[in-house]
Amino acid sequence: MTGVDALLTKYSGVTASDSCIVAYSPDSRDSAAWIAVGLKQRGISPSLIAMRPLVDHEFAGRLNAVLPDPAELAGRLIVFTVEKDTMSHFGPLVEVLQRYGGERCMVVRIISASPHFFEKSLNLSPTELSARNASLLNRLLGVRDIRVRTRGGTDLRIGLDSNKFDWISNRGVWRPGGFTILPAGEIATYPARIDGVLVADGALNCNVITGIDTRLGENPLRVEIADGRAVGFECGDPDIRKLVGLCFRQPNGKNVGELGFGTNSGIDEFIAANSHINERRVGVHIGFGQHNQDQSKVDYLEKVHLDLITDGAEIFVDGDPEPIDLAALPLSTEPHPQIARDEDITGDCCGFGYGQLTEEGAR
Repeated sequence: MTGVDALLTKYSGVTASDSCIVAYSPDSRDSAAWIAVGLKQRGISPSLIAMRPLVDHEFAGRLNAVLPDPAELAGRLIVFTVEKDTMSHFGPLVEVLQRYGGERCMVVRIISASPHFFEKSLNLSPTELSARNASLLNRLLGVRDIRVRTRGGTDLRIGLDSNKFDWISNRGVWRPGGFTILPAGEIATYPARIDGVLVADGALNCNVITGIDTRLGENPLRVEIADGRAVGFECGDPDIRKLVGLCFRQPNGKNVGELGFGTNSGIDEFIAANSHINERRVGVHIGFGQHNQDQSKVDYLEKVHLDLITDGAEIFVDGDPEPIDLAALPLSTEPHPQIARDEDITGDCCGFGYGQLTEEGAR
């Protein structure tokens, strides 16, 4: 409930005059119930709506049935969507934003809903996450070459082109007219060039729905990358090998589509679930398959997006011998940079939706 309080107070700024809706998938009933209890403790009786993940033709009708009259809305309309393995129904939620206006409507998209979400991912405020993201962005914007190394053996040489490829900053800060995606704590872009060895010793996160233990601490996953593609991999865990092999066998599954940096130091451990919580933990993640850019900039599409995550990382910038330690990012005193995709406004984490596939469906 400490996490629920952080969600309602620090992240969504709920007041007694607000009208609230909680829409939840079947796997997230408990999480939705905890949010509802927190709202009732604040004197707000939320409308609760069940929704099927990904495809639910009746969802828009159920949502419209509980929407308040805009003329009678005293405060804001806040819609919480709560899902575990998916992120669904962009269209109806965009329509609600447009109907009420960005200043009067907030849509909070919770993925990886679980006890871990409330216990681990909300320990830092949006202000703190924004300052950490700003610190790293201000250091990397304009840089052409970086080297990423980890104590687990990662050694990557990466070219950046911030003039061509967008940076995305997920920091949990509400921006009128956009979605607020939680858990937060990440900056990411598309690498103009990447070569070397990735040793993912944290976890993986994939839009293939799976029940395997995704932690990699006891069986690190080693991937060789050449000219922006995976050219070989090895791992001692047979379940991990099977899942990664499945993803890499897709038409563009071996392409590196994302360079991401987790910045949420409030997450103190990796968890077993296939979860964005792991992606936000401090470390570097390399995303294979679908990219995070407009198709006009990167012209392929892929159904699979697989993030392989390191446990911590150091970033060497333009040959500077003193690295940036992601675990010790200072809180920037400068404003967060005005970048093209400050927060992922569509709610589309990977550029192509989330939870699109099951292991069987991706074969």
